Amino acid sequence: MITIEIFGPGCRRCRATAQAVRQAVQKAGIEATITEIHDPREMAQARVVFTPAVRVNGVMRCLGRVPEAVEVAEWLAETGGKAA
Repeated sequence: MITIEIFGPGCRRCRATAQAVRQAVQKAGIEATITEIHDPREMAQARVVFTPAVRVNGVMRCLGRVPEAVEVAEWLAETGGKAA
């Protein structure tokens, strides 16, 4: 199973990021744990300065922008559907 973390305060861009991630996971037909992290302390601990941010299996993939669902699908394909 893949672990995906979405960091952000819950703004419009963060919601768009979460939607893109969910679309890519659903289209890929894989199992993934998606966690939205809104706590500023947790974001600071993860060294997230710009939001939204996306981390897949512990690897930061996106900072400060909304990724396209196609881009997220590429990240998922790179992981091969395997957990970290």
